[in-house]
Amino acid sequence: MRASDPMIYAIGDVHGESDALRTLLAKLPLEPTDLVIFLGDLINRQGRNPFDCVEQVIQFDRCRKVCLQGNHEEAMMMFLESGDMSVMIGMGGQSTLDSYEAAGYPIRPGDPQSIPDSHARFYFQAEAWTLPFYITDDYIFTHAGWDLAQPLARQVPARWRWERVTGVEKRVWTQTVIRGHTPMPKITHANSKGYIGIDTGCGMGGFLSAIALPSEKTYSARPASFKPGWFVAMRG
Repeated sequence: MRASDPMIYAIGDVHGESDALRTLLAKLPLEPTDLVIFLGDLINRQGRNPFDCVEQVIQFDRCRKVCLQGNHEEAMMMFLESGDMSVMIGMGGQSTLDSYEAAGYPIRPGDPQSIPDSHARFYFQAEAWTLPFYITDDYIFTHAGWDLAQPLARQVPARWRWERVTGVEKRVWTQTVIRGHTPMPKITHANSKGYIGIDTGCGMGGFLSAIALPSEKTYSARPASFKPGWFVAMRG
């Protein structure tokens, strides 16, 4: 048993790679008092089983958990609300629709009741552990962005899911931002910009990554969609 304070483990964008998520979670030396924070974007892109990624997070009970809403979960929520197929297809959402159908839940556009109730509660953030962001004394966890120059009451919610970290020059927050959303070849310590980025391109050709805090020990798993040179190809 680890004789230390509780650890926080933040997990980057998964994008449907359920086997990699299972492998990564098995690598984490979790204690019941620890906290796992999934930074969102469990679905869409190249991963083969977004349904199972969501199911794994719902069923996860080895310690405390939080799952943030990513822009891809917001797109899925909008699709379930309005039935606008373009929202999902434009974000690589066919893999998500296919995985739900394979699991026995063909999604009817605009019908949240066509998926399991536990999944609907996940997408619509109806569980206590589904949050838009999470703040501790030392860290701000967000899927994408945060304005370090603005107090909480003046934050723009869309930034948390779709944008980037700003305001470091006039920061009113002392915490380091832990974010996903922007794929990079490795976990990125952007100290001058006030954040650590842990989206390492899972479901786009890269690895799935996690970081333990405050130790900053990192963990990774290789997904089925891994492709050497993915980052150069994406940028090219």
